[in-house]
Amino acid sequence: METRFTVVAVNGSPHAGIGNTARMLEMLRQPLAEQGCALEVVALCEHQIDYCTGCALCMEKGRCWIPDEHRAIVERLLAADGVILASPVYFLHVTAQMKAFLDRSLAWGHKPRPSWKPGLAVSVSAGLGETQTADYLAGLLRVYGAFPVGRLTAIATAPGEFVGRDAVEAHARILARDLVQAVREKRRYPATDMDLRFYQFMGNLVQRHKDSVMADDYAHWERLGLFGGFESYVQQEKEDTSFDPEIRRAWIQEMIARHKAKREGGATEVRKAAPAATAGQPANCRELLKMMPLGFDPEAARAVEAVYQFDVTGKDAFQAYLKISGGTCRYCEGAADAPGIVIRTPGEVWMAIAKGDLDGQHAFIRGDYTAEGDLSLLIQLRTLFPGRSGA
Repeated sequence: METRFTVVAVNGSPHAGIGNTARMLEMLRQPLAEQGCALEVVALCEHQIDYCTGCALCMEKGRCWIPDEHRAIVERLLAADGVILASPVYFLHVTAQMKAFLDRSLAWGHKPRPSWKPGLAVSVSAGLGETQTADYLAGLLRVYGAFPVGRLTAIATAPGEFVGRDAVEAHARILARDLVQAVREKRRYPATDMDLRFYQFMGNLVQRHKDSVMADDYAHWERLGLFGGFESYVQQEKEDTSFDPEIRRAWIQEMIARHKAKREGGATEVRKAAPAATAGQPANCRELLKMMPLGFDPEAARAVEAVYQFDVTGKDAFQAYLKISGGTCRYCEGAADAPGIVIRTPGEVWMAIAKGDLDGQHAFIRGDYTAEGDLSLLIQLRTLFPGRSGA
């Protein structure tokens, strides 16, 4: 298959191509190639990468002053279609080689990348620490403009002595396919609390030190417009909804009234008795609405004067309304002259709500059905029709 994508893997093992980390990366190579993706492995032990001195000059000037091979490797990661960070566990953490490489990446660590490319975290241990090490590596993928689509971990002692090798290889194939698919789809995942925490903490830190050690970091944030808000950082916009605050107000009032009635005791007994008048199960939405007056609670209606218009769509489309007046409820066919609320719903949706298979409030928020008019009447349905509410 023609190679269309490139994934760059950084191997932090001091054993280069003979260790278990290298063997796990090779498990990914063929499945990646089958999906049209080339794997390039950078063995850190073969490159000169000095320790970070902690001078913070990279945050101020934009680059590290140490003349070694670190920057060239990072640039390969930034240019790749996918990124893999791999390290065996040495004393419950990544190797010294990998830690030095990551520490020296501080110049990019405070500068969110505008790219969102897929990545993997790979780690192997003798039986302790590989999952937490993989989590650590997965969290640092973002430094290089990547996000984790998964983690490949294994337990092994001697070279090639994997526990459940077949399972490890199978998981590698799955992750390789998923990584390439994520590249093709330009996949994104929803923003998380970790994104928000980073944005809040780092944004504040960068602004506080913009005139000193984080001058270049500040310029990067300004250039990308990241101070414009969290949405600008994650490149995901919050969807505006047409939520009516009257729904919340009516719901709270109805909830308080129910609670008060329970404490007083009397109304509770009346409402418990009301459903007893209902009998049989409706075969369709028209029958359901016809039977709703049987479950009507006149005590709950009190001084309610309202007309509920139902415009039912679907296989058996029809119009009907319920007229509540003087403590009574009457079913009528057709369209009402001046309904207090108009409920437009597919028949199967209202049936599912009435049966309890679908939550009425969630269905309304999702847009499974719509309502126009006095939305407080929608909230009152459950109280007015404790037997056949459909709410």
